[in-house]
Amino acid sequence: MQNDDLMGLIVALVIFAVVLVVYIGLIVLGITIAKRKNRSPHWMWFAVHPLGLLITLIVMACLPPLKRCPNCTQSTQLYARLCGICGHSYETGGGFAPQPQPVYIPPQRY
Repeated sequence: MQNDDLMGLIVALVIFAVVLVVYIGLIVLGITIAKRKNRSPHWMWFAVHPLGLLITLIVMACLPPLKRCPNCTQSTQLYARLCGICGHSYETGGGFAPQPQPVYIPPQRY
């Protein structure tokens, strides 16, 4: 191997490493944006393809954040007044009373 070939190989490996680090950094950035907005970070699986990464980053940056219900921990819209699952009121801090769980009573022995 000549010195020019070796130098070309080193330059190609360095460029590949830089591109890979930037690509992985953008995926981590997308996951961070999704978690900060209470969105699922699993959307970043579209980042396997570079075009999917670009589209997913744009969509995650444009989506409004969600809020979590303190009663049932489901995600709802930011400006919702009631939780759609449990009926928790975000304005008053209360909601429907939770239904009591049925209690098992063993049968009587004869």
